[in-house]
Amino acid sequence: MELDTQDIGAALARQEEQIKGLARRMDNLEKLTESVNALAISVERLTNQQANTDAEIASLQGNVNEIKEKPARHWEAAVAAVISALVGAGIAMLIK
Repeated sequence: MELDTQDIGAALARQEEQIKGLARRMDNLEKLTESVNALAISVERLTNQQANTDAEIASLQGNVNEIKEKPARHWEAAVAAVISALVGAGIAMLIK
């Protein structure tokens, strides 16, 4: 019987060590899970910031295009005025 008690004691000691090892592994997994969760939250925030940045860039591109078009419109108006003046002068010369 004594041998059986010693075997039981040894088996119990091994199980306790295994339980301690499993508890350490669970603690490590909990820390890893928390890290992954924090990373997921960070990625979500970055995605939202990227979407906002894309919207701002699109708005700025529209503004830049408007600014680019203004000188062209002024130039077209100036050319039209010169052509009108030349045509008017030509007609005035023909009438005289």
